[in-house]
Amino acid sequence: MPHVVFTGHAELEPIWESFEPAVHREGDWLTKLTSCFLDSWKRVVLVEATVVCRGVTHNFYVRVDSKPEQVTVRVEPRTNVEKNLGVKLAVAMVAKLLRSASPQLSIEKTNLPQEALVLLEACS
Repeated sequence: MPHVVFTGHAELEPIWESFEPAVHREGDWLTKLTSCFLDSWKRVVLVEATVVCRGVTHNFYVRVDSKPEQVTVRVEPRTNVEKNLGVKLAVAMVAKLLRSASPQLSIEKTNLPQEALVLLEACS
């Protein structure tokens, strides 16, 4: 499962409040973040994502879970989606949103490929 785990604490409400739809093109991949939802405890954000490659569309959610000293960004586990490059780019895009709002976070671990990590490095 594609993921990024950050060390540190982050408030998720500012991400939800400032969310704007985003589009990223890379090669044949078109990755879009379209909507953002915050749970009532303000510890989970779901970002609706769509990935298109050569006419094939994948719709899914990227989930951000905030714990006291750790924040995880990953594909929502209840979403059955192929873990292709476009999906991994969507995880990186959401991780970039999180890191832009909370620059004190540091990456603890990730399994994203270099093509996706480039998006995160842009906000370091």
